Amino acid sequence: MVHHRPMPAGSSLFLPKGLEIVHIEKAVDYIEEPTAELVELYYEQANVFSGIVGLFGLKALDVFSPYKRHKHPDVAQQRFPDLSLGGKPNPPPKQALESKGSRRPWAVQSHYGHPGWYIIWRYVVDPTKSFKVGREVVIWRVHVAFLRKEDWKYEGSTAGMAGGGRTHTFGLRAPGKRVRNAAAFSLLGVTIRGGRPVLTAGSN
Repeated sequence: MVHHRPMPAGSSLFLPKGLEIVHIEKAVDYIEEPTAELVELYYEQANVFSGIVGLFGLKALDVFSPYKRHKHPDVAQQRFPDLSLGGKPNPPPKQALESKGSRRPWAVQSHYGHPGWYIIWRYVVDPTKSFKVGREVVIWRVHVAFLRKEDWKYEGSTAGMAGGGRTHTFGLRAPGKRVRNAAAFSLLGVTIRGGRPVLTAGSN
């Protein structure tokens, strides 16, 4: 079992219908071990690695929670949403769940601006295995938030004929404010300093 801060009594955190903290805890363990075997990709293409973290989050919730991936692979892999309650083909936003991996403590990016639930697996790659004994990839926080269409802002493509850049995305407006109180999981002994997760003094 992972070691994290329990949700305080009277917490105002909201979760999608049917999704429970225990599902997220099990998913964290499920994600960390196999992604460590792919960590070389992180140093070559961090954005691709973040996508892989999100993919393993999708697989974990499909196993441990009532949220199931779409039965049609092209929808499950390329469109919105990744998962829905009971595997419903065309879920309403309140029953749609998108899985995202991110190195950033607050920001969220997506290729879509759809309304629905988003679960963001905040990870750190730690070659020293100091954040968690024996783990090189560590999920240190998990945000779960219902995002509306107006929460997203369009970010145009920077790709060009000469190569490089990235395709268009949608970024979350005021992400720190929007997800600050949406942490369903936080690893003990970790805080944010200088825009990145660090171990607190005395945490080891």
